[in-house]
Amino acid sequence: MFLNDTALISLGTNSRHSTTRDGAIALVTREDDPQWSDFVFWVVMGTFIAEDKFITKEISRDMVDVFAFGSNFKGMHRHAISAVGNYGEIYSRSVESIVPRKGRNLLNTNPFGPQLYSYF
Repeated sequence: MFLNDTALISLGTNSRHSTTRDGAIALVTREDDPQWSDFVFWVVMGTFIAEDKFITKEISRDMVDVFAFGSNFKGMHRHAISAVGNYGEIYSRSVESIVPRKGRNLLNTNPFGPQLYSYF
């Protein structure tokens, strides 16, 4: 679910995945299920990794297996990318016509900078 700060404050959420100071949209998961929060976080990170490695929906088979959540979920990144594409594909299909992709919506290719925009 994607919400803005106003909605998050009205829900009384204080999850580490929820708020930003400047009103940026954030991913929200339940605080009482840290394993699900971690799973969602890593699926989202997989979309960034796929874009960085030029892996698209069409070639999602190139995503490596991961075993962080057990062997039943080893193809979690490949399955996610085959379903919705990498971050750039998702952005292009979803919001680029409304919010052109620039600034913090781009992958950080600077090896000394943060990959994600932090609210701290």
